[in-house]
Amino acid sequence: MRVSAYWDGGYVSAVWAGDSALVVGRSPDCGVRIPHPSVSRQHARLTAGPPLTIEDLGSANGTRVAGHAVEQGARAELLAGALVEVGDALLVLRATADEVIAGTPPEADMRQVRELVRRVASGNIPVTLVGETGVGKELLAESVHQQSPRARAPFLRINCAALPEQLLESELFGYERGAFTGAIQPKPGLLEAAHGGTVFLDEAGELPRSIQAKLLRALECKEIFRVGSLRPRSFDVRFVAATNRDLSAMVAAGEFRADLFHRLCGVVVHVPPLRARRDELEPLAERFIREVAAQLDRPVPRPSRAFIQALERYAWPGNVRELKHTMECAVLLATGMTLEPAHLPRAIVAAPAAPPRTDGHLRGELEELERRRILDALERCGGNQTRASKVLGIPRRTLIDRLEAYGVPRPRKGRARG
Repeated sequence: MRVSAYWDGGYVSAVWAGDSALVVGRSPDCGVRIPHPSVSRQHARLTAGPPLTIEDLGSANGTRVAGHAVEQGARAELLAGALVEVGDALLVLRATADEVIAGTPPEADMRQVRELVRRVASGNIPVTLVGETGVGKELLAESVHQQSPRARAPFLRINCAALPEQLLESELFGYERGAFTGAIQPKPGLLEAAHGGTVFLDEAGELPRSIQAKLLRALECKEIFRVGSLRPRSFDVRFVAATNRDLSAMVAAGEFRADLFHRLCGVVVHVPPLRARRDELEPLAERFIREVAAQLDRPVPRPSRAFIQALERYAWPGNVRELKHTMECAVLLATGMTLEPAHLPRAIVAAPAAPPRTDGHLRGELEELERRRILDALERCGGNQTRASKVLGIPRRTLIDRLEAYGVPRPRKGRARG
């Protein structure tokens, strides 16, 4: 299990095997050390069980689970995905890729995401949203902004993968008249225009290295230089980034600056794919149906039960984005007040019923996900197992065991690489 702690200005994460109790506190001897004055030297203790529990160790500022105080000496039961307050720090527990935590409902991860977004929104710490393409990272970024003290100020977004390097620089930092051909008048960049608000960096993993360096300087100094200007301009924005790439692996491979990574990843929120959020399918579909009907100035059609069942059978490889597009098409095709399977693409209607999500089935999915992550890390690290294990956050011996279990051949010592 991965145990992560967030506090104003800091973040720490550790993998806990569960073979012994894990103490959380301010002391350097703790398994998860939180150097914050609100946290006692030995604040709380996690025990794997089953069941998974947390015990307050006589802390000065208390331990709370879902807002309820844990009495000293008592143990509170936890599910994977639980949010725990340790003093003023937030403790998050997640199942790692090779675990299935008994008693944890499949929707627990998304509840955790929403609660974590709600909690971090009230501060000023940068947030990075990680997940597959189309899972709804932009919606969550807007949620961070709307629930923050900056909600009345601008929320501006930029797709870092959609613009060439020079245009991306001018969009972020602005430019002066005559800075380049076509710059007939000065223009403020997003960092100036969003002053007091939030800037959403979509596809942040695609930032060119030269822009990474300039953005880092801007973050550190709270100043920017427009293209073609020698005069700095101050700004105050909160950054929310999103990516479908493994930024820590990119750092290890030299593709992303480590200092910028730590600046942007104040809190990392992992957003699960839509196929793991079946409880959200119907309300999301109905929301998109209402939005499309309003745009078309039409009455809102009602999805039939057969329509919803067809949505629930489909795997949604395009995630929330694909669902939104599908609802737009369905509303356009509908001639009456009821949406039926006939208004859906053939691939969705013909999708076979999904097998029951037993623990064994879920474990298989998680093992395949871990296998792909391991192969990706090895590729990025040129086959170097020590570097790959650091990227993955696991001991090298554990990585070797995983390679053997998944039948992945290990590079031989002394073997030449092409």
